[in-house]
Amino acid sequence: MIHTETRTNTNNIAINPDVFTQHEHTGLDQHLSQPILRDTGWFGMSIDTWIRHIISIHFNHVHGSQYWLQKEKTLGIHARRDISSLDDLHILGPMEEEDLRRYPLEHFIPTIYLKNKEELILGETAGTTGLPKVTAYLKNEFYMTFVEWFRYIAVHRGFPCAANWLWVGPSGPHIIGKAVGPVARSMGSMDPFSIDMDPRWVKKLKPDSLGYKRYLDHIIDQALDILKRQHIDVIYSTPPLLLKLAESMNFKQRMQIRGIHYGGVAIGQEHLKMFKTDLFPNAVHIAGYGNTLFGLCMEITESQNGDLNYYPPGPRMVVQVVSTKYSIQPDKNRLTHVVEYGEKGQVVCHRFDESFFIPNMFERDEAIRIAPTKEVQSLGIYQDGVRNPSLLNGLEANTKIGVY
Repeated sequence: MIHTETRTNTNNIAINPDVFTQHEHTGLDQHLSQPILRDTGWFGMSIDTWIRHIISIHFNHVHGSQYWLQKEKTLGIHARRDISSLDDLHILGPMEEEDLRRYPLEHFIPTIYLKNKEELILGETAGTTGLPKVTAYLKNEFYMTFVEWFRYIAVHRGFPCAANWLWVGPSGPHIIGKAVGPVARSMGSMDPFSIDMDPRWVKKLKPDSLGYKRYLDHIIDQALDILKRQHIDVIYSTPPLLLKLAESMNFKQRMQIRGIHYGGVAIGQEHLKMFKTDLFPNAVHIAGYGNTLFGLCMEITESQNGDLNYYPPGPRMVVQVVSTKYSIQPDKNRLTHVVEYGEKGQVVCHRFDESFFIPNMFERDEAIRIAPTKEVQSLGIYQDGVRNPSLLNGLEANTKIGVY
């Protein structure tokens, strides 16, 4: 048992900034003595209550984040007084994406957590919109965000347990590569069979070049070698890589796949239909939408009509959809123009973690705003979701997607 000190913040919320209490659990729903989703400090809490808690940490004048304390001075605000709800976040303006590249990582982490750096797990982006950005998660935040959140939904969806996984994607500094092993083990599997890919190198190659084709062939050949020698039940990969792999797999290999998890690149409706009906008809298919900086929105319920509905593990992650009627560029005023349910707009993400605070990040995607269904709410998720995210028209020139 890990003993921790619990303190209370200015909003009278009992918080534990280091680790969540571990319990002895049995079965996959309470796996390997790890904390489960309902053990988090934020599960089932209102967005505004959790935001006040996060603001109280990052804007604490003694133990807060250097970056956000400086931002408070620059804007001439009193964050802990002026920001008490999601609606107030526009006061901070759009998140400056370049600041995540410009400043040292430590500037964004509250100094109270820098006293125990061994508790931090780092992750770097693939450089889709430029030079890579780096972020950090406390160990318990990392586990809840990238491991337990998947397990929680996968069990609900009937994803196969105690199965052999094949992971085809990046490792190294990428958060997805750090999470895949714990994710597989949380489902009762051993460590996955893995093929490494360097997405930054792939992005430097032109898709029609010989170097690009040879590199992908190299990745697929390694995956096929594993499939020849090893019974594989679950494949976790990006849609483009999975499609290329599926084209090289034989019928028997494809029919034995019982679980597919998509990551790295948003999957289109037509590709999902092809994967589900033609290529891997015996599998449970679960797609995710997110990134290293924020975490993952999950496809909580299986699509019945081809739409892909994603919901965040709120309130630590919140997604909004704002109007693109007059602009697609980040702007403070646009943050208040959230579209109605069923309408399409630009995705704005917010991350509310004790270790890292990223509000008002304008994403490169557009999507339809959706409300949480009764089934979603029955799982303790009450935040808005997004439907069918895709690259926003007008931003294609600034984005290099490829296979990751």
